[in-house]
Amino acid sequence: MNEDQVEANLEGMDNLDFKGWNAADWEGVFAHYHTDDVVVDFHGQPVTHGIEEHIDAMKAHVGDGSPTQIALHPIKFGSGEWTCVVGEFANGDRMVTVARWRDGAICEEYIWGG
Repeated sequence: MNEDQVEANLEGMDNLDFKGWNAADWEGVFAHYHTDDVVVDFHGQPVTHGIEEHIDAMKAHVGDGSPTQIALHPIKFGSGEWTCVVGEFANGDRMVTVARWRDGAICEEYIWGG
């Protein structure tokens, strides 16, 4: 995988967080940047298999309200099919997401914090 693809994946992560997560656009932007068979390990939560389980888990995580807004990605880098992004929330909390990408979407994801 070339550097252009890594940059495209990092841009996808920006769109996923700043447009999909922040707007709670679960079925639109959020789903677009995950494969149908995505496997997600959100530290402290059961591993999810498939985009529907992942969406359901994220909805449960944020409850009835809007998600805490991700303000910026102060650290982001990638190599090959992998990216690592630190998301900083508006309240100062941080999370780290390590993701493996396939055809412009996340197929394997590890999340700490949030």
